[in-house]
Amino acid sequence: MPTGKTVTNPSQSSGDTISFAELPDGVIVIRVIGRGSFANSVEFKRLTDLFVERFSNACQFVLDLEQCVTMDSTFMGVLASVGLRQRRDTKETMTLVNVNEQNERLLHTLGLAHFLNVRTIGQDAHPATEAATDFRTAEAPKVSKTDRIVHMIEAHENLVESDSANAVRFESVLKYLNESLKKEQE
Repeated sequence: MPTGKTVTNPSQSSGDTISFAELPDGVIVIRVIGRGSFANSVEFKRLTDLFVERFSNACQFVLDLEQCVTMDSTFMGVLASVGLRQRRDTKETMTLVNVNEQNERLLHTLGLAHFLNVRTIGQDAHPATEAATDFRTAEAPKVSKTDRIVHMIEAHENLVESDSANAVRFESVLKYLNESLKKEQE
C-alpha cells in the first residue's frame, strides 16, 4: 500500500507536493499542488507504479490540477508515460481536471492532449474528484543523482515517443542529460 501522511487541507501544504486519495474500484485521485516538476516527478511516478502493481494494471488515475500552477517537461514526460500505460492497460483515458490555461497550453503544445482527457477550470469535473476526501501526501523518495538523470532522460524520451514533434524540442535537453549521465558514471 502506498505510504503517505494524511492531509486534512492540501492547500495548506507547503511547497510542491503530490497528494492522493484512493477510491473504490481502483480509482486514484492525485492532486498536484504547486508545480509539477522534475523534483516531484519521481514521487508521482513511484506512486502510480505502486498502484499499478497493487491493482495488477487495473487502476484508473484522475489528476486534479486545480492547485498546479505549471508543469515542466520532466513532469509532463512522466505524465505521458502514466497516461499511455493507463490507456494500454485499462482502455481508459486518463482524465485531468481543473486544468488552468498555462497547463492546457503545455499539454496541447507537447501533444499530450491527444491521448489525455483534459478538462479545464469551469468544465465538469470527474465524479471521482467530488468523492475523494481523504488525501495523503506522497512521500518523496531519496534518489541518487545518477538515478535522477536517468529518470529525466526517460521522461523526455516519453515525450518524444508520444509526439514525434517533440524530438526537435528536446534534442538539446536529451543531449545534455546523456552527457551529464556519462560524466556521472565515470
